[in-house]
Amino acid sequence: MILEQIIVAIDFSPASEAARSIAASLATCLGVKVLALHVFEHASHHRYQVPVSWMIAAIRKDIDRQLAEQVKLLTDIGIVAEGKVVDGLASAEIVKAANGQANALIVMGTHARSGVERFLLGSTAEEVLRQASCPVITTGPHVMQSRERGVFRRLLYATDFSNTSMNAATLSDSFWRRAQPAHLTVLHVATNLGIQASSEDPSFDMYRKLFGIQDTSAHQSVDYVTLHGRDVSQAIVDEAERSGADLIVLGVRRGAACTPRLAPKIAFQVIAAAPCAVLTISSDR
Repeated sequence: MILEQIIVAIDFSPASEAARSIAASLATCLGVKVLALHVFEHASHHRYQVPVSWMIAAIRKDIDRQLAEQVKLLTDIGIVAEGKVVDGLASAEIVKAANGQANALIVMGTHARSGVERFLLGSTAEEVLRQASCPVITTGPHVMQSRERGVFRRLLYATDFSNTSMNAATLSDSFWRRAQPAHLTVLHVATNLGIQASSEDPSFDMYRKLFGIQDTSAHQSVDYVTLHGRDVSQAIVDEAERSGADLIVLGVRRGAACTPRLAPKIAFQVIAAAPCAVLTISSDR
């Protein structure tokens, strides 16, 4: 898959500021355009006894101004960008915008509570992850705007060796070739504590072939890491912190609450606790 457009959801919160920074990094290193999208959620029918259309118009005007400022931050660094304000339900409109573009990627922030248990039920981020068929990058509450370095230098790709994970590997390889990060860690968390797998596990062979560095920069390197434990999401987060990852990549299954094959809620748990952005690639397998 060759990405052609990044859709970044903007709600003017600190979370969406981090998302915009990530979108800018991606657009710069991949050479794609950006759509800054704000969804204006307001009640079209209300019980107020006085007209409020003037207030809605004033709020809409201020939103237009703020979004124009966000777009200017992108265009000032050479990114082809435009802004768009739409009315409706945020999650539905974000997915709709992505479906209307070929080879799009969504970037969004989340207001997940601290901790790793789950997102708020019904949150915009959770609904987008459930519905989107395109790749989604989510910046959780621990991702700081200051982490932006212009490019992704260290990637962490987590796999359970399933078809779902392999689908994610294909897009990971696209990042590996085009963004040319300095380091890639391919991680497997072994939940069967009776099996002492290692980095020499032949299950990694398909990834060694895919991520072979013979055609890439001599400054790039790949590690294959196996960790052991029952808490898969925490192991992924711990490895991201240890390796200084800029981006975590996960494969997720559609139709199963958008959770990875390994265990329920892992994707949501990782996003809620990760120190960096998380790229999820969904599939039906």
